[in-house]
Amino acid sequence: MEHAYCLLILPKNWHITLTYKRITIQRLRNNPTQSENLAATQASIAQSSFQISARTIISIHDHDDSVGGNFNAHVQRAHLAAGNVNFIAVDWSIGASTAYTFSLSNTPQVGTVVAQFVNILVNNFGYDVNNVKIVGVGLGAHAAGIAARTINGNVPHIVALDPALLGWTHHPEKLNASDAGVVEVLHTSAGHYGYDLPLGDIDFYANGELQPYCGADVECSHELSFIYYAESINAESGNGPQFVGTSCDSYENALQARCTGARDASFGGSASKDGVSGVYWFATNNAPPFARG
Repeated sequence: MEHAYCLLILPKNWHITLTYKRITIQRLRNNPTQSENLAATQASIAQSSFQISARTIISIHDHDDSVGGNFNAHVQRAHLAAGNVNFIAVDWSIGASTAYTFSLSNTPQVGTVVAQFVNILVNNFGYDVNNVKIVGVGLGAHAAGIAARTINGNVPHIVALDPALLGWTHHPEKLNASDAGVVEVLHTSAGHYGYDLPLGDIDFYANGELQPYCGADVECSHELSFIYYAESINAESGNGPQFVGTSCDSYENALQARCTGARDASFGGSASKDGVSGVYWFATNNAPPFARG
């Protein structure tokens, strides 16, 4: 994969640094591995080539993953191919590489540090918070919510990919619909690794509980959340089919694929989801490309 651009977050009381990469379509094609190191300080940002006028995508990986894992291999490449953006991949692998409970305890700090970085951009450089989009998977989905609610100003869009279930049922800082202008959630292993109940403004349930491509492999179903998302971004530039959802009366019906409402919302992509809300279900193909349109 192309080398990622990362916000490196270490466990509490450890030194925190940041590396960052600015990319345009031209740079993606000509030199996709060039990167910049950027500390979470005003001086470091001022000396970087961060584009104040460009949109910023912030990605936050899951437990037992890193900036160079499959999540960013798909999401980063899709966003960088789609347009000129500042893409910042949060690397909290030091805090996420051991026991799940350790990763769980570090998740709030991840969100806090991401918010601190964005607040420097907003407060010291006049960066428009409306240009920020946060994409998180698993534990990273909850960290995205924590970050957004701590940032100065209203982040317009969070995409939460199969938010983690274990440890979050009664967690006071779990993802919720008030964290951003639109909180868009995709469930691909609902009730297993992923959260089962709706968490956002709009919750999509793909194929019910687990994904047919994966059989009984829960981890595979979980990882398909970011593969579906990357496909939705790629489909826009390639005029491919989208993941079109059918409205559901309840999340229980979504889990059982018993939805009969309007097909009036699509998961993922770059379009605004303003004014769209509720629970949706969609089916996929059993092999790539997954979207049916």
